Amino acid sequence: MNFDLKEEIRAYWSARAENFDESPSHLIEERYGLPEWQTLIRRAAGVGDTGDLQGKRALDIACGTGEISRVLCRLGAEVSGLDFSETMLGKAREKLTGQNWSPVLCDAEDLKGVPDESVDFAITRHLTWTLTNPLDAYCEWHRVLKPGGRMLINDHNFSLPFSTWHRLKKRLANLLKPSSDGVNIDAEANAAIRERLYYKGGLTKERLIEDMQSCGFAFQEELDLRPIYSKGMQTWPMAERLRQSAENRYSLVFEKAL
Repeated sequence: MNFDLKEEIRAYWSARAENFDESPSHLIEERYGLPEWQTLIRRAAGVGDTGDLQGKRALDIACGTGEISRVLCRLGAEVSGLDFSETMLGKAREKLTGQNWSPVLCDAEDLKGVPDESVDFAITRHLTWTLTNPLDAYCEWHRVLKPGGRMLINDHNFSLPFSTWHRLKKRLANLLKPSSDGVNIDAEANAAIRERLYYKGGLTKERLIEDMQSCGFAFQEELDLRPIYSKGMQTWPMAERLRQSAENRYSLVFEKAL
């Protein structure tokens, strides 16, 4: 069943590749968004607010069209962008031509071709809740990190009750402008996939920490995502800024023990 589900997931994301960079939840805007993401990644990697990743090997897991890889390259890292959709990787290749970046076509749950203890820093965004065998993935991520290497996971919990303030922001956003982020989404395919996922009931921070620890990771800290979706989205219309800041997102840092 998991094999068939994986193929459905691959087909779903491949179909979204052409318009993926139009999504405000995915695109990292150059003037304000890029600096805020750089700050977040610097803190997660433990290099300080002005440090860089020169001489570091970074792994962008489920890189999609390469937006996070672009941030990592700007910070000076040697970046491998991993995805199991050839279509997504094709978009990333176009975007990152000439950068210190290489594509890796493989499953996030089975990092074939990535040697043991070869990665200084790894990151993934909006992936963990979609994994079919998440513990396999976390153990693989632990395997490829060097001792002392860090992992940043950015995700959200779609099942957590939204606060009154978050509901008001979403309502106001829809009054200002209805969301267009899901226009190209196959709603039926999306629903069919979600109901069969391992985390189909949603993924809380606490559950993710517990599962990562079971694979050998040590939880370090939670980072503040508010600057990403406020200051980092200044060029977006107010409706999108409200909508994106109203999600139950979180950003967690883990480390592989020395």
